[in-house]
Amino acid sequence: MRRGNLGLPELWEATHARLDLYHQIATGQAKTSFRNAQVAMVAGFLLLVLFAGIALWASTTAVAIVAGGLGAVAAALAGYVAKTFVRSQESAATHLRSYFDQPLELSRYLAAERLVADGDLTQEQRGEILSALVQAMVAGPQPVPAPQSVVVASVPGQQGV
Repeated sequence: MRRGNLGLPELWEATHARLDLYHQIATGQAKTSFRNAQVAMVAGFLLLVLFAGIALWASTTAVAIVAGGLGAVAAALAGYVAKTFVRSQESAATHLRSYFDQPLELSRYLAAERLVADGDLTQEQRGEILSALVQAMVAGPQPVPAPQSVVVASVPGQQGV
């Protein structure tokens, strides 16, 4: 493998080309999933209304029960399909957040590098810090912990809000 073409400008361009492609894919998936979820919800609602109308104007009780049952099943199925597409859209949104977090990560690493370069450190200290920095870069960003719920203690004799 020839390393002559792997200078910083070439790597920078290649990285940004990949990031742009990643962004296009993620936004396309998010848009498609959101549109499909909306279509499934509208279809489910229309089927529910259609079958409810058939049940209301049915000439016999059996037809009304069958139409009502079909309407409920159609609405439930449309709800399930819509939920699946919404989850897919949420996943794409998570990937988009990762895309937009990348420049922040890079700026942190560059700031750390500048602090090390400008600091009055010994070679040993600089080596330890750079080693820790490289390990952090290889490990990648750590997930943000979910906010913890707040437990409110009740006072005897008082009702909760």
